[in-house]
Amino acid sequence: MRRKGFSCVRCGHCCLNLVDAYRGCVSDADLALWQREGRSDILAWVDSVDLGHGNVLHSVWVDPETRDDVERCPWLVELPDGGGYLCGINDVKPEHCRNYPEHRRHGEATGCRGFSLKG
Repeated sequence: MRRKGFSCVRCGHCCLNLVDAYRGCVSDADLALWQREGRSDILAWVDSVDLGHGNVLHSVWVDPETRDDVERCPWLVELPDGGGYLCGINDVKPEHCRNYPEHRRHGEATGCRGFSLKG
């Protein structure tokens, strides 16, 4: 989804500081995509809990060895020159990551620096 005036500056703010980026849940669609793509590396970081009555919660990012929540997204890659960050799973990242920020006001309210001054 393209948002008018938005261009990611690769600062990592969304992945480092916004709780939903590194702790939260993903959709059934995200899980299905990773299954279709054979992404067992990503699926290992998901803890699905059956809440009953057809409700399943898919918590991410849960350390595959300790089953503890991690302090930051395991797929955030710092550029070697210190010039920012990239998403290591950009082609299949969760829907809530793909849709951030939802609009200019959302970006401004959450500290996103990816909007131009005009737009």
